[in-house]
Amino acid sequence: MKVLSIICARAGSKGLKNKCIAKINNKMVVEYSIEYSLSLGDDVKTVVSTDIEVLIEYCKKNNINYIRRNSDFCTEDSPIDEAIAEVIEKQGTDCPLCSLVYGNIPTRYCDIFFEALSFMEVNKDFDAAISMQNVEKYHPVWMFDFNDEVLPKDKEVHYRRQMLPQKMIHDGHTLLFKSKEFFNKYKGLVPYDTEYIYSIFGDRIKPIINSKVIIDIDTKKELELAEAVITNYKERVN
Repeated sequence: MKVLSIICARAGSKGLKNKCIAKINNKMVVEYSIEYSLSLGDDVKTVVSTDIEVLIEYCKKNNINYIRRNSDFCTEDSPIDEAIAEVIEKQGTDCPLCSLVYGNIPTRYCDIFFEALSFMEVNKDFDAAISMQNVEKYHPVWMFDFNDEVLPKDKEVHYRRQMLPQKMIHDGHTLLFKSKEFFNKYKGLVPYDTEYIYSIFGDRIKPIINSKVIIDIDTKKELELAEAVITNYKERVN
């Protein structure tokens, strides 16, 4: 089944300036996402959606398919849905499935994508598959409302991690969904309940649980962590 792989990378990040084109081992962060997408095989069509001039020049030089993202879809408040719909409309009408690939996640694993794809090919009654991880020690019952003057008082619940109820969170790695269904909802042709998270991607979404080291870069600390993970992996392989 043909898949449209959309790599989203825009300029103007507030957390870490130019995070998608920051360097890890002489590669832009977004290069890792591009190389990952291109490695998924001939049935995966890679398109970069960006307003970053350096990245556009990189795509031109390396013959990588790209779309100069509409400037209206590049503001801090712009939902990712707009960029996705733009690429589907211009280059993905022949692809039944769409994969969202964030340009600021350089730690990539093909097996997670193929697990999601295999599930979607077999289970036609599902609308999407999304990679999730157990939140482990970053559990909401151990979290406080931010206050840098005094630690807020909060009730004790459980002090052992294994006693906490399991919670999961999208790790940003894989989101595979039906292109036409998403596009029709985005255009208002099909109603959906906007009250629920990820509802534009479908009503039945399969969580793909994994424990891979996946780093979503929004801060300098996360950039340093990603560099350490990627460098360590490279050294072990070599």
